[in-house]
Amino acid sequence: MWWLTLDRPEKLNALNEDVRTALDVVIGELAQSPSVRVVVLRGAGRSFSAGADISGWGAVADTEWAVRRHRSGAWQRTLDAFEALPQVTVGSLHGHCIGGAALLAVSCDLRVGDTSLQVRIPELALGIPLTWAGVPRLAREIGLPLARDLVMTGRVLDADASLACGFVQRLAPVNGLAELTAGVVRELLAMPPGPLVLTKGLTSALGRRETLVAGWADADLLLWSRSEQESRAALTKYLANRDENR
Repeated sequence: MWWLTLDRPEKLNALNEDVRTALDVVIGELAQSPSVRVVVLRGAGRSFSAGADISGWGAVADTEWAVRRHRSGAWQRTLDAFEALPQVTVGSLHGHCIGGAALLAVSCDLRVGDTSLQVRIPELALGIPLTWAGVPRLAREIGLPLARDLVMTGRVLDADASLACGFVQRLAPVNGLAELTAGVVRELLAMPPGPLVLTKGLTSALGRRETLVAGWADADLLLWSRSEQESRAALTKYLANRDENR
């Protein structure tokens, strides 16, 4: 098995380009490593991840549209590649699981959490539509009505609600997540390798059917929204409110 850890605890494991590039490298290695049967994705420190590192957002670079579009679609491609891995992937979640981090989590085949878990999708408050094929990914895992609610309102989904709706399949008390995760890994490794990898492939293919077409224009939406004055104003307001509440 393989333990994959988001390791920027001083930034609550915020997702930036360095994290994405490192994930791409590991995903490429795992795709060529059929002897690895289970991959656990977890976050170091106090939270799984606070989502996209918005401190690194700036003006849209003055490059060709095709180049900017390719860059804007990078995280969506990373999530697609992660979902397509032959291994069973397990998300081990605690603390904050925000925005893009929630989409990374729902790209895992199975998810477990502890009672500190808080899931939130704040992208609309940031002035951007939810991209990275996020709406179909969430709808696939927790249903369209709840996905619509979370995305449109930005409300917090606590640990109990996350379990009830299927965002996580199992829940542990605080300080019990490592034990719970290890137990799920043992159950998976106890399965015959052939049937397990075939079932993983089947469920992965079904999931990609839901996201393949729905997210085709997400890179354009992200690129467009970040160039809009309304979106820049929303981002400024969001950051000011966040800093006041710290």
